[in-house]
Amino acid sequence: MDKTAFVNKTNGMEPNPSTYIQKFDPSAALVKYKVDPSKQIEKPRVILSCYQSSPLATIGNCSLIIGKAKTKKTFLITSIAAAAICGKCSISCITGDFPVEVILIDTEQAPYHLQRTVDRIIRQSGETIPENFIAYGLRPLTAIQRVQVIENIVNSLERPALIIIDGLRDLLTRGINDEAEATEIMSKILRWTYEKSCHIMLVLHQNKGDFNARGHIGAEATNKSETVLSVARDDRDRNISIVSAEYCRDIDFPPFFFNISEDGLPYETERGENLQNRKAAQMAENFAFVFKGMHSLAYTELVQQYQEIAGISEPTAKRHISNALKIKVLRKEGTGLYWYNLIKNDNENEPF
Repeated sequence: MDKTAFVNKTNGMEPNPSTYIQKFDPSAALVKYKVDPSKQIEKPRVILSCYQSSPLATIGNCSLIIGKAKTKKTFLITSIAAAAICGKCSISCITGDFPVEVILIDTEQAPYHLQRTVDRIIRQSGETIPENFIAYGLRPLTAIQRVQVIENIVNSLERPALIIIDGLRDLLTRGINDEAEATEIMSKILRWTYEKSCHIMLVLHQNKGDFNARGHIGAEATNKSETVLSVARDDRDRNISIVSAEYCRDIDFPPFFFNISEDGLPYETERGENLQNRKAAQMAENFAFVFKGMHSLAYTELVQQYQEIAGISEPTAKRHISNALKIKVLRKEGTGLYWYNLIKNDNENEPF
């Protein structure tokens, strides 16, 4: 019975995906999939890397991005897509090894927000709409319809591609904890990557109580993926997101951090603690230059000279002086003079 007849017979209700079993010839499969030890298999072609040395995505495989709600997973996706389109993106550590066709399939966002996501990808890729990029918003469809559309997209591929499915959970008809359907969907995805020489990147939420991908589908996707990335908010600065490699089949890479700029694009940054340490070191270096050949300075003179050396405004210079006193880069004497703490006071024998 074909699908149309089945739908009509069930009063318009769509059947479960498992209703359809493709014709399969085990004997032919033994021939097709037999491993030939003498055959030279080329290493999978890398399409995305982190820090240029750690592969994120290769042709013929799938990967997984996980994270709790509102951790900026979609912002990360925009940079990944842009890097695959043109080789680079606004998160500098993510690079594309060679341009491929990029297809974004979103199942969650309303048209307005999806359009903004597409705009961020285009702006990171260049000023014009890339010829090797297309996006689809499948939110209005049922789970079965989404799978059918994606399969149609995959079957139409004629060259290497990166397909990003933002909303793996929305391909399921029986929920995230149905083991049979989870296995079935992941089997389809693996078959697509194998037959069409593409890479499929999946996006899924984490459990609320732990850091695992949600449900049986999360376990299946984790086990089958060559790379699993997690996105989380930084505990020290909630504006910053941390991207970690939970699992890599190839070279691992250290976590990186990103924030969102005023123009709405993600950019690589430092963790708050590391950034503060770097700023403190730069501030100390500036004060050392100000006090070079000097024993002490009055406040007004210190503000003026530090302002010139650091190239900052007067209020900022005053704030830096206040911070330098707190972290003991500077010392203020009872006379009102300021000393740099690595310069010895002529009237005392101890270094400050």
